[in-house]
Amino acid sequence: MTDPILGGARPGPQALSSAISAILAVSATTAASAQEQPAEVTGLDEVIVTATKRAESLQDVSESISAFDTDAIAMRGLQQIDDVAKYIPGLSLAQREPGGTTIVFRGVASSGLQFGAVSSSALYLDEQPITQSGRSPDPRFIDIERVEALRGPQGTLYGASSQSGTLRVITNKPDPSGFDAWAEAELSSVAGGSEGYDVSGMLNVPIGERVALRLVGFTAEDAGYVDNVLSDSQGGTFDNANVVAKDVNSIETSGGRAALRFDISENVDLTLGAIYQEIQADGHSDMNEGLGDLKQVRFEEESLSDEWTQLSLTLNASLPFADLVVAGSYFDRKFEYEADATDYEASLNNPIYVAYDFGVDPRGFATNNEDTEIETLEVRLQSASDAESRWSWLAGAFYSKETGHTEFGSFIRGYADTPSFAYFNYYEQNLTGNSLVPTDQWWLGVYDTELKQKALFGEVGFDVTENFTITAGGRWFEYERFYRLRQEHPIGFTGFNLLDDAVDNDESGSVMKLNLTYNIDDDHMVYATYSEGFRNGGSNPVRPISILPREFSSDTLDNYEVGAKTEWMDNRLRFNVAAYLMEWNDFAVQVEDPQNGGVDEDDVPIPNVFALGYVNLPTAEIPGIEAELTFVVNDAWQVDASLGYNDAQISEETVLTLVDDQGRAFERPVEKGARLPLTPDWSASLGVEWRSRGELLSAQPFVRADFAYVGEVVTNLEGFESVIGQAGVSTQDAYETGDLRLGLESESWTAALFVRNVTDERAVTFRSNRWAEPRLSIIQPRTYGVQFRYDF
Repeated sequence: MTDPILGGARPGPQALSSAISAILAVSATTAASAQEQPAEVTGLDEVIVTATKRAESLQDVSESISAFDTDAIAMRGLQQIDDVAKYIPGLSLAQREPGGTTIVFRGVASSGLQFGAVSSSALYLDEQPITQSGRSPDPRFIDIERVEALRGPQGTLYGASSQSGTLRVITNKPDPSGFDAWAEAELSSVAGGSEGYDVSGMLNVPIGERVALRLVGFTAEDAGYVDNVLSDSQGGTFDNANVVAKDVNSIETSGGRAALRFDISENVDLTLGAIYQEIQADGHSDMNEGLGDLKQVRFEEESLSDEWTQLSLTLNASLPFADLVVAGSYFDRKFEYEADATDYEASLNNPIYVAYDFGVDPRGFATNNEDTEIETLEVRLQSASDAESRWSWLAGAFYSKETGHTEFGSFIRGYADTPSFAYFNYYEQNLTGNSLVPTDQWWLGVYDTELKQKALFGEVGFDVTENFTITAGGRWFEYERFYRLRQEHPIGFTGFNLLDDAVDNDESGSVMKLNLTYNIDDDHMVYATYSEGFRNGGSNPVRPISILPREFSSDTLDNYEVGAKTEWMDNRLRFNVAAYLMEWNDFAVQVEDPQNGGVDEDDVPIPNVFALGYVNLPTAEIPGIEAELTFVVNDAWQVDASLGYNDAQISEETVLTLVDDQGRAFERPVEKGARLPLTPDWSASLGVEWRSRGELLSAQPFVRADFAYVGEVVTNLEGFESVIGQAGVSTQDAYETGDLRLGLESESWTAALFVRNVTDERAVTFRSNRWAEPRLSIIQPRTYGVQFRYDF
């Protein structure tokens, strides 16, 4: 069957079902064979995580957590966040472009595009949150110790942006115990696209007995696969022949890390770190809806640049009565893009409303320049990990300051010759006696933000019996938020279209957590948790005529969860499951000012405000299930699987009502049962790994196959969308995808062949209405490659 939007094969459940059945049949046959010829079978390796700010076994932490260590990242060929997300139940992404990622845990999202609100999910790089709403950076997975996905509210230990979950990327640290080094190279080719490469290396050097230096470097080019094709403009007066090109969306990524560790004494160590990453893209990866396979139409050159640096200091000290951790970090990011906006500006072009009369057939582009700085400091003291007391405790203090400066500009070629420019120039001359300087820029938005957060947090646990533990935690927080918005329309105009507004707001509060854990025995544990999460509120800088509220309040999340963590068959089978019910209270969603021009029933003019802001809606209810399984069938075969179900929806019928100064009420209803966006109802994954019992070329052959299913997703909350101009609810179809990897692994080298997206699916990961004509982001088409790694 052909997909009417993309023109390619529509994903269906049959392909994945057949593959799963075949693999399970092979696994069963292999298991039977193993019974006929017994061989020594080892259990699953212990996975150590630091989700609770302590190093603990994954199976001992009574939370719903997924973790991928260095070996798992390498075996699956994971390179960045979108690679790992499909294997984590309860985690979904909306990714428009490199560095334009929205991370969503358990369906807690109100829109795919967010401007001016705090994220509901956090991204941590080591000890620092580097979350940016709708535009979180994407650290390359080079020399990564572990990726941890902490599902559910993490507000007591991780703060505001951890309302629904936290994704942690943890880098490998210097090791003074010995020299280590490796180098890796990869070549790849995308079906219907170009070629790519990836080169990286690591060097760990002990300096004496107490100091070690670790250096990491990488450079890569991800192949392009989207073509900018020839097309006439909407008005037919020009075409895009000068920018037509193939494979416009290639991406170059480079960067490195340096970390220096000092073992000051047997009980004290200090690590200094620096991380740098840069992304350069020649074009954007989204396609025009309905145009055809791997095609877009752009009339202007597009580009993207994302450059960031993190500096960090971490002190660990084992005191006689407790363990002390002091972690300070500084993050600096510059994000820029240039995008074709011809369709967007044509949609605004209105000869009747002269302010938007851009002429016969406007052609234009938009630029966006963002600077972000994040400073964080956390100090925590916790009971020693080897303490024999029935009590355990942790207490800490947290401070962060985030500042942002963004300049967004819209340009129309020849704008100074349009009726719109003449209209504003006439008013400027009458208002000030001055004329506007001729320009192509018809819009400027300058956004300045500052968010300061302070918090005190702690947890205490008590072993009521040898098997039963109660843990309680809490966090007191206070934040101050400043938001200034300046808009010039057009650039230089000082009259009625000028907006220059600044709003301060602050808030304090607390969240808590209560956990009951019962260890049936060493291999089986059940738990029940009540936890709370919060997300900072904010302000809406708007023109005086806007009827949007000046402020919107913080929203809260109440999570009721039960789960089990179990191991069976002498640690060969691991099965973890969690069921939850969450209530998202007073959640903030971005809306357009409903005053959209024209006149009311009394012929009173209604202004066109052209503004976005946040309002609070009452309640959403989110039930769900998460399950993960890993099974060592025998000494050659291993199977792992995951399953997620989420039903995030509005729990009561709601009517948003805003009233203007004329007493006119503007209503927008939201039906009970309306789905929250960006999260599939069902998701699943299956991985099968085989390692030979023999050798080939003095190495061990291996094969790894991974399949993932992602269910249908709605892209926006019914009746609301975070762009000017409303649209109905749109959906992204369910899809299935698979990866295959086979190779040889010895003590000193690894060689592998791989195929990503084996079935060459055209799966949509985000549908954006940002530029009027819908643009679709998709997963990378089928990609073949070869990889070689040498360990020195």
